[in-house]
Amino acid sequence: MEERKTAAIVLSVIALVIIFFTAILPEIRYRSTQTVSFKSCTVHFNYFDKGMVADADRAANNKLALCLCDIYARKPDSAVAGKILKIFKQYDSTGHGKGNIDSIIKNKKVAFDTLIEMD
Repeated sequence: MEERKTAAIVLSVIALVIIFFTAILPEIRYRSTQTVSFKSCTVHFNYFDKGMVADADRAANNKLALCLCDIYARKPDSAVAGKILKIFKQYDSTGHGKGNIDSIIKNKKVAFDTLIEMD
């Protein structure tokens, strides 16, 4: 009898932990302010719609890339250039820049446009 009570308590605790990590924690993360940063550039953003998470991430990373382009234009740095190229390759759909850091910096407003087109 005692074993059944112990087993029920253990299973209840395991179920509560699973519910916390699968339902409650993601909701807390979704509602909190998100931050993307690299070197001295920081972008804060919130998710407004669960269906638009990828678009919000893209817009935040593009804002970060614009800030990094300004830093790179003032003082070229290989780490900053690497991060700019990583963001560009991950999100580029315009074809501007052709993967060359100098042309990306030159066309930064087009390459990292934060306006997201909606259907």
